[in-house]
Amino acid sequence: MKKTGLKQSLLASVAAAVFGTTAGAQDAATDDADDSLVIETIVVTATKRATALQDTAASISALGGEEIANKSLVDMSDYLNAVPSVNYVDRGVGENQIIIRGIGLGFAERATVGAYFGETPLSNPIISTSSDMKLVDMQRIEILRGPQGTLYGGGAMSGAVRNIPNAPNLDEVEGRVSVEYSNTNKASGGNGNVTGVVNVPLIDGELAMRVVAYHFENSGYVDLVSTGMMEARAAATGAPVAVKEGVGGNKYAGMRASALWRPTDKFDATLMIAFQELDEYGRNDVQISRGGYEATALNTGKEYKRDNIELYNLVMNYDVGVGTITSSTSYVKGEEGDSSDLGRVIPWAAVGFSDLEKKGFVEELRFTSDFGGPFEFTSGLYYEDFESYEECCWRWTGKDNSLNPFGARDMRIINTLSTIEQKAVFGEATYEAADWLSFTFGARWFDYTREDDIDESGPLAALPTVLESSESGTRFKAGIDVKPNDDTLIYGLWSQGFRLGLGAATASPDICDTNGDGLMDGTQSSLGDAQLKSDTTENFEIGGKFSMAGNRIQLNTAAYRINWKDIPVGVLGANPVCSATVNGGEARSQGLEVEARLILTDNFTVQLSGSYTDAEFRNNLLGAEGDPLPMSPKYNGYMGLQYDFALADNPSFMRADLTYVGEFSTGNSIPTASGGYVTLDLNAGVTLGDFDLKFYASNITNEDDVTISFFLDRGWRLRPRTYGVQLGYSF
Repeated sequence: MKKTGLKQSLLASVAAAVFGTTAGAQDAATDDADDSLVIETIVVTATKRATALQDTAASISALGGEEIANKSLVDMSDYLNAVPSVNYVDRGVGENQIIIRGIGLGFAERATVGAYFGETPLSNPIISTSSDMKLVDMQRIEILRGPQGTLYGGGAMSGAVRNIPNAPNLDEVEGRVSVEYSNTNKASGGNGNVTGVVNVPLIDGELAMRVVAYHFENSGYVDLVSTGMMEARAAATGAPVAVKEGVGGNKYAGMRASALWRPTDKFDATLMIAFQELDEYGRNDVQISRGGYEATALNTGKEYKRDNIELYNLVMNYDVGVGTITSSTSYVKGEEGDSSDLGRVIPWAAVGFSDLEKKGFVEELRFTSDFGGPFEFTSGLYYEDFESYEECCWRWTGKDNSLNPFGARDMRIINTLSTIEQKAVFGEATYEAADWLSFTFGARWFDYTREDDIDESGPLAALPTVLESSESGTRFKAGIDVKPNDDTLIYGLWSQGFRLGLGAATASPDICDTNGDGLMDGTQSSLGDAQLKSDTTENFEIGGKFSMAGNRIQLNTAAYRINWKDIPVGVLGANPVCSATVNGGEARSQGLEVEARLILTDNFTVQLSGSYTDAEFRNNLLGAEGDPLPMSPKYNGYMGLQYDFALADNPSFMRADLTYVGEFSTGNSIPTASGGYVTLDLNAGVTLGDFDLKFYASNITNEDDVTISFFLDRGWRLRPRTYGVQLGYSF
């Protein structure tokens, strides 16, 4: 490519994209540029139909399989913080939380972002976290920003993350195996993993199977140390201080098998079965005030986390000529567990624990039109049935029961059986009024019932209770798309999102409203309702997508304002036994997002992105009006540089990825700020025939900033600098 041609065409291309200059003028401006050097078209299915990313009127980020491999991405924590308006809260195995566009309030809240593996939901409408399936043999990742209430329903009130695996190949045998070793600074040992993929056509062009297996082990890097305070707690409880190096290591192993059957051009069916086991040995949180990677704990028993999940999914597509009928049937089953020393934060020789079993069935039946005219639509039926059973919470583990202030081993045991059933009807339609003008309208009607049967025992137990809730409603979406030319899309969007409500306990009027004014004494809140309605988001967005310099430059921008209403809020009365949860919170989030991709030369590619998020409270129930919402940085940014070259005629690459996460709080009661750091990752690789060799270094500057702070001086820090090498063989 002639470098001068790209430079000379840039201003003309910007003018063509923004002001709609003639195609002839734009072609003339790029005559001396190499037409073969263009940004590859990325096809996404975020709208539940295949569309080019640059033609999709929504704020979407997408990562392809090659980019996932070149960046050494393994799980969601490796990439989400580099995406505009996204904050990923990682508190170890089974305790992740995704915040998009500032819509989030704190730990353990029910999900505000929908997470999917293929067509299967990973986020559960009952519990607060979603499983993180590892990124092995992936086709692409899609991150949808903004409420997705019409197509994705409850729980996607600020966006959705879709991890899409590679489908079986009907035409050829292929596969890959890789081994990897890395070392983390301050860790107790090395890290290693083995992955394998094999694809076999069983009937050429008709039936194929793809099998994926992986095993990862990461060493711990947090040291448990003794302090004067912990020695005093040990003396008071009879439990020794825990002293150990390199805790918090983890292991995860998984297998996925997919079969694709396509007997005719009109019909195909894909069956996927996946299993994954994640275990963390000890806790990897730290005592923030000590600096570095040190923590304190009493030796009250084994500390661990685990998250095991099984996924079953059957997708069938039938082409009826004027469109495609799709059925997606999913069954999800899993177990989660954790145990942590309470002596880390309070003077008890006890553990806090949780053991949870979950299962769910989801069916979606939809029709996607292909009329070939100005009017197209997608419509469908949705059904889900989820159940979870959890046992928790505090158990005395000291050997000297005379030091137990409550006299019982099980101080507080809570058994909770939760069920939820939901039905929905949804649809989105697009009408192309002219070659340059389109309108979109969408709606979703939902109806759900939920029951939580809570039984408690022990000296600190509350009374057993049964909480019930049910609700139906409709959420909407409307948009307008303007395409002044083939390289420009400008859109306006109004959309709604929601999160299903739930039952809630109310405060007693006899002791909590002594003056009879209908308000909880000492507050401006009611005594609460037995049912909390769904909280909602309403999004106003304008965006633009521009291709310039002969599609060597892509620039995507979006500005938005989200109003969040009816947020569930816990209220405490003047009497300490009085509390209630009410739909009393309101918040507002507004911001700007920018993403750019540039091919500067035939070897050099640049990716840039950044966002500004201004999220704040709008009433006094959650915080003073104007106070910032927690859990989301005001600024984040990313720059990726990749240089492709030939090393002795062998395809090679080098890349650097720089990520900035701005500072943010995790709640008014937590003084330590989170975020405010920059990380630099390096990757380099060479392909030698069927073999490939890759070297990488993550967090190469060895930053140890706090990624998320918790209460009572606890928190998590960036994983220390890690060097690694990977050897792969493809066939």
